[in-house]
Amino acid sequence: MRLENKVCIVTGSSSGIGKAIAESYAREGATVVVTYNNNKDGAVETAKNCNTDLVYHLDVRDSQQIVDVFADVAQKTGGVDVLVNNAGVNKTNDFDKLSEEDWDFVLDVNLKGVFLCCQKILPHMNEGGSIINIGSLSGEYGGPRTPSYAAAKAGVMSLTHCLARFVGDRKIRVNCLSPGVIGNEFTAKSMAPDVRKLVDNLLLLKHLGTVEDMTGAAVFLASDESSYMTAQTMSINGGAWV
Repeated sequence: MRLENKVCIVTGSSSGIGKAIAESYAREGATVVVTYNNNKDGAVETAKNCNTDLVYHLDVRDSQQIVDVFADVAQKTGGVDVLVNNAGVNKTNDFDKLSEEDWDFVLDVNLKGVFLCCQKILPHMNEGGSIINIGSLSGEYGGPRTPSYAAAKAGVMSLTHCLARFVGDRKIRVNCLSPGVIGNEFTAKSMAPDVRKLVDNLLLLKHLGTVEDMTGAAVFLASDESSYMTAQTMSINGGAWV
């Protein structure tokens, strides 16, 4: 039980990578806090699997809502040990066709949302805590049809380093977990056939990842096993970017 007695918030944990991480934390003994924006049914299912009643609607673009949710969690649990900033969206299009509205939406959720959650958790985070930001291969390699998503995720990686420097004296660790192309519903909606061919050519392991491929690293970064690791980006991408 590597996360026993730890309180772990996972944003966007109603499906996909967030759901898998939340459930892996519960298996390791953590008290898991589930958040969702649109998929309430998925969040309820995750909470059931995690044996928790700490489920919150949370739009990570809403600063006041973040303040209220984090304060309520801290009041009920006594403080937070782990925050996983997983909530994310994507709007795919060719660079010259991407609208300003879609650009702003993706940046607001994927980058501003991470900034706000990182900032608002600090009053409630216990010494020795861990913040894990979810990056992406797109932020390292550059998504062919996801310029807004790639820019946001590159920003998340940089933000990770900045925050790690700021909170190091509190023994709070800040790292980024950067997945490659995961074969889930999120990917299916955003990956055109020509992009899939490109990805297949990039992958040294010649297959898409799964959400379960992310959980081992997520547990490691949340646990005391990574107590001397901060300001790092851990890439799990099947060798797509080295």
